[in-house]
Amino acid sequence: SLASIVTLSIALHNIPEGIAICIPCLKSRPDKPWLAFGLASLSGLAEPIGAFVVLVVLKLREEADASVIFLNDGGVYEDMGNALAFVAGIMMAVAVFELLPEADRQRKECDNSISFVWGVVIGVGVMVITELYLG
Repeated sequence: SLASIVTLSIALHNIPEGIAICIPCLKSRPDKPWLAFGLASLSGLAEPIGAFVVLVVLKLREEADASVIFLNDGGVYEDMGNALAFVAGIMMAVAVFELLPEADRQRKECDNSISFVWGVVIGVGVMVITELYLG
């Protein structure tokens, strides 16, 4: 179901996110490992809190526009689709304008520049396979 896929996606996303937050914290403050753990855990709560806020907003909108929403029998599902499309656009913008340029900058500083190409190819491959088999 969609809920299982979204839950799995959030969980898999939070693992590297937590590592990306935890390692710099440990490097700068090696005497405070619990601070790194706490910050990484706090960052993982952003998605569930954001999801709760979106659900509350959609529910309030549904109650305010009850006559309009139920005319087309789509209602909250259409709003949820628009919200997911908006978030996907933000994620793509972050990837294109932030992550890829930073990876390219790191590639220029590294001796093994083929890892950048392999990272992009494997990342795109994982997304395509996920879409084909789970979408």
